[in-house]
Amino acid sequence: MRDGDLNEEARKLLQSWREGDLAARDRLFELFYPDLRRSAAAMLRRERGVSLSTGDLIHEAVARLVGLDRIAWNDRAHFMALSSMMMRRALLDYVRAKRALKREHRKVELVTGIPDTPDVEIEALNAALDELAIIDPERAQIVEMRYFGGMGLGDIGVVLGLSESTVKRRWNGARLWLLEALKP
Repeated sequence: MRDGDLNEEARKLLQSWREGDLAARDRLFELFYPDLRRSAAAMLRRERGVSLSTGDLIHEAVARLVGLDRIAWNDRAHFMALSSMMMRRALLDYVRAKRALKREHRKVELVTGIPDTPDVEIEALNAALDELAIIDPERAQIVEMRYFGGMGLGDIGVVLGLSESTVKRRWNGARLWLLEALKP
């Protein structure tokens, strides 16, 4: 299926789901399951001390998405952006719950798979990302979609209504800010 056809089908399914069609919702998740799987796998790749499977992370994110009342998304890029946010929250909740149970206290590193980007401890990244969101919410969204969703700069541009070159500049600035914030 071509990207244009896929985006058009996604728009129709999203609209139908907004109108209460649960079959459209199910078809939407089926359609994007490979993308969700790639994002979840990238998030969990080489994670030490995390027994959460790719499928578990996807299902947790899907459960959170289904629980939302009115979804303000328009297309594939918006769907993937919100999905990546839900996967990030699910992974953080998992790590925090595990820590609360006083099990093995290992740091969980997020392996981004993005060239020239170091792997970081997920709770430190989350704290830094929350701080960045106070300063510049848009840059924080870009980092979230890129790190946690594995989204390309073009898709992020679609979600935020920005050109790819603008997203790239803001991504680079946010990345530098985070690298500085995450220094020991």
